[in-house]
Amino acid sequence: MTNFNPMQFINSFINGYNTAKSANIQNNPQLNQTVQTEVQNQQMQTLLPNTTAQLNTTAAELTMLNQEQTVNMLKELLNFPKELQQLFSQLIANSQISNRDLGLILLAASTNLPQLSSLLQGSAKEAMTNLYQMLAQYNQLGLSIKDEQLYELSKFISFVSAASTNDIQSLKTTLMLYLPWLPLTNPEAFKLEIGKKGSDGGNISDDFISVLIATENYGNFQADIYKTDKDGIKIQSITSQTFPVEIYINLMKEEGKKYNININFDTAKKEAFNKEKNEKASTQVCMNVGPGVNPFLLLISNSLIKAVHLIDTKEKLKEHRKEKLENGKS
Repeated sequence: MTNFNPMQFINSFINGYNTAKSANIQNNPQLNQTVQTEVQNQQMQTLLPNTTAQLNTTAAELTMLNQEQTVNMLKELLNFPKELQQLFSQLIANSQISNRDLGLILLAASTNLPQLSSLLQGSAKEAMTNLYQMLAQYNQLGLSIKDEQLYELSKFISFVSAASTNDIQSLKTTLMLYLPWLPLTNPEAFKLEIGKKGSDGGNISDDFISVLIATENYGNFQADIYKTDKDGIKIQSITSQTFPVEIYINLMKEEGKKYNININFDTAKKEAFNKEKNEKASTQVCMNVGPGVNPFLLLISNSLIKAVHLIDTKEKLKEHRKEKLENGKS
């Protein structure tokens, strides 16, 4: 593995950008010509704003981006598709096909981790170039981006670049790009392992994923996701006693319909999964992925984590509204 110093990488980028900004980039004809040529590239047209008004709006938005918005901008810089199924479609199916056809294709496939690592590595290099070009456009119009936001974007790019040197880290980072509320650079927020069969000795196939989610309001949530013999999948889940299982199942059934894949559910509630609400807690996810690294199971696990997070977030908002009403009456 190549030695990589993220802080040195970031500081070098920040210093280079500030030096260029101080030297008044917009008055450098040679750089202007380079930037104009690159911006005409079709790939950049979808990334960079085209008008002064759009640039002003984007520059203002950059100072207020939350975690999810920042990671979505990072995906644009990396030239990654907006949705995870689009990425798997490019990697596995290598064509534009409907979700209903994609499900069965992905269910019969396996994820090429070296290919994913290579894609991340190349995309990280391209992202830094794209970021420079975007900044050059801003400088031409006399606009600037706060160093804190620039630092955040360059930190994420360096993190992706470092992750691309390891297949498992590449998979982990890719999945986190599509769970953008999780801190991308926080190793405690998302843990992933390539594991073996279930401890029961054969009820779970080689293609399986086990997910454990620590929520803020509903304690722990555990799910084992695996393929069945009839081109479908089964999800066995264990939840706390207060978790709204019906809502979760309905959300996941909609995912199955989207891909024309049948999902069977087996649910149980355990008192041991209960946990007191913790306002300072954050969502944490642990995944154990089977040796087959099945792309459709990865896709469904991503949807499952999002569904549980959505349910947890709605409960949090409901509690906040309730507190405001009670405080208003007092």
